[in-house]
Order: sequence, then C-alpha cells, then structure tokens
Amino acid sequence: MKGRKRFVSILACLLSIGALVLVFGCDSGSSSGGCNPTPTPTPGPTPPPGDSACLQGITNFTSPGPFSYSTRTSGDVKMWVPAVPSGCKVPIVHHANGTGATCSTYAGMLQRLASHGFLAICYENTDTGQGTQAITAVNAAVAQYPNLADGTRLGFTGHSQGGGGAIMGVYRAEQTWGTSRRYAGHAIEPASGFGDSPSNWESLYAQIKSPIFMFNGSNDSLVSESWVGQAFDALSDSVEKVWYEAVGASHMTPLPTDYANESHITWFRWKLLGDSAACQAFKNLPNTSKWNPQDQANVRPCN
Repeated sequence: MKGRKRFVSILACLLSIGALVLVFGCDSGSSSGGCNPTPTPTPGPTPPPGDSACLQGITNFTSPGPFSYSTRTSGDVKMWVPAVPSGCKVPIVHHANGTGATCSTYAGMLQRLASHGFLAICYENTDTGQGTQAITAVNAAVAQYPNLADGTRLGFTGHSQGGGGAIMGVYRAEQTWGTSRRYAGHAIEPASGFGDSPSNWESLYAQIKSPIFMFNGSNDSLVSESWVGQAFDALSDSVEKVWYEAVGASHMTPLPTDYANESHITWFRWKLLGDSAACQAFKNLPNTSKWNPQDQANVRPCN
C-alpha cells in the first residue's frame, strides 16, 4: 500500500482542451449563487431479472468480444447495442464524459463493452459530475430495449469529471431504485468535486453501498494520485472498494483507453455477472507491468 498525502489540489483543467481553470460544483440541493438545484432522478419501472446465459463462457477479456453491435441514438442518449441471441438480457453500462468531451471521444471503450455483450450507453453532455444523467440514460435504454436491457444489473463508468460522475451514478441509482438491484462503479482518473459535481460529494460517496473501482494514471498531471486517493477514502470503510494505478497513463493525450478496456470488462463481468474467471483476471492485473495496486478494502473472493 502506498503512503500518500491526504490533501487535494483544487487546481484543475478544462479537460477537453487542457486549459487550467478553477471551478467548483454546486451543492446538491443549493439554488443560491446562480447554481441550479440538483434534479431528482425519476425511477423507471422495476424490470424482472434477465437471463444472461449467452454471456457465459467468455474468457478472453483483453480483446474485442464475440458480439457484433449496432449504434442508436434516443434523444441525448447514445447506445451501442450488442447482437446477442434472442431471449438473452444483458447488463447496462453507462459512461459519463469528461469535462468538455463527448461520447465519441470514448467510442473505443463503448464499442469494447458492446462487443462483450453489455448494452453500452452514454448521455451526450459535457458536464456529468452530478450523476443524474446516468439514471435518465438507463431509463431510456430499458424503455428502448425492454427485451434486451437487464435493468437489474447496472454498471457506471466515466473519465475525469465523468469518473466522479460514475461514482455519483452509483449513488443516484441506489437512491432511486434501492439496493435490491446490482450496481458497480468504475471510475477512470476521477476528478471528484470538479465542474458540475456536487460540492458535498464526499458525504454522498460515504453513503454508497455497492462496489467501486477507480484508478489514477502515474503520468497524470491534471488529476493527481492524492485527488483519486481522496475519492477512495471518502467511500465508506465497509464498502468493497479497489484502487489501482495505471502505469504510464496520462490524462488526455492519449486517453487511458487501453487501461479502461483492460479493467472494465473484468470488473463488470465479476460484479454484474458473478464471473469468477473475470474476478481472477481483474485481481491479476497488478501482476503485470501496467498496473500497481494502491489500496483496497473488503474485497470479496472469486467464487
């Protein structure tokens, strides 16, 4: 476990172009100072559990998966839709954009998820720290694909401000639908508290009950190791949480797509599908030269 400083530099960047700015998010529920109140997510209908048998037996986690996919847009929601056998229902994974970025910026990650049988979705917005857009996108996916989307197994990923938005997406999902569904968060270099993120993000993180994975980039000059560490520490001491370092990863140029692709398939297959082989592959990542373990708590065994 690495020793680390317990403070966070508030200097950050406008991540789409790399210019430094000083931005603070509105407090969730605050309407003063020109900030809008946080919208209350609207829950959709409770879907029945899905049959994900068509996703069993996939063991190559580092290459594109066996499924072709198509793309669809529903309002502000972009969807990468896997072509799985009829009757198979698949988990939904929402990606939250970094500040100033668009869904197309992360198309490689969304395509990889879809090729492995996840219904990959992305709300088209450049300010995603509140996490509310993820709930809207999940409802849209379930409404659009009721026979494909398993709304009881939900993953939330994102980069930079969107990494914080991914963690907030888990929080919003638990608050919207309760904890009877299965959720997992995957935060890529999360810039918690940046941009549109709630200013009380630490207290909201502390309420999360679902498993969260996050990673920092060793060459990231914008979202520091200590900033990511503060997000890890804000999560409850009783929650399952894992923090890795992506060796050689910067923040933007190039985007840490390869590291995301290496980690999100195994993490989501483990947490949303109960895949023990994916669990073992995820836990083995720090045995390679590309990953360092940073910290973890309450990690469950591979059953």
